[in-house]
Amino acid sequence: MADYRFVADRDAVVLVRLGPDGEALAAPIRIEASRSRQVDDVDLETWGMVATLDGEDLAQVAARCLNAALGIDREDIATASQALEILVAQQLAKIDADDPVALVEEAMRYVLRQERWRFDIARERREDGVRLALQNPNGAAVPLAVHVSNRGKTPSFWVMQDNRLVQGGHAYKIPIQAATALKSAVEDYLYAHDTGEIRPHG
Repeated sequence: MADYRFVADRDAVVLVRLGPDGEALAAPIRIEASRSRQVDDVDLETWGMVATLDGEDLAQVAARCLNAALGIDREDIATASQALEILVAQQLAKIDADDPVALVEEAMRYVLRQERWRFDIARERREDGVRLALQNPNGAAVPLAVHVSNRGKTPSFWVMQDNRLVQGGHAYKIPIQAATALKSAVEDYLYAHDTGEIRPHG
């Protein structure tokens, strides 16, 4: 596995990899941070002390958050950044990390909020686990769900349509991966079936 991490370089964030001799090799990625204008009293009243952060402060914050995401999944940092946000939300909400159903349900709610889909989630107990099924407040059918299977040594998450596995799907071990796969399944279902009656935007 490559030994790389994000570091703050004054008012920028760069991705670097340490060579065997300790020399840092920079990737072709650079995020620059700056303040768009001078802060006034209105900014302080509106945004609080966050408005006082300068480019160097923002670069330090961004580097730490990106490295935390790398710690979750170094191969898919986009999904990992979502997982990081969900982990923080779960900690603040005191969601039990040993409750896979609650974890994937929160991940699903996160994805639904991001897409502004006002689907509800219903828990359905099954012989081999719990199914988290989407429910449409407008009554139109959306037969999609994430099934949390308790078969095996560790929980697994399956994206389902009706009572079958979504085409091309497989077992996921990380809740946000299952929630992201569900999002893709919803998009495909809406594309194929929505004539203006299904999508519950909020």
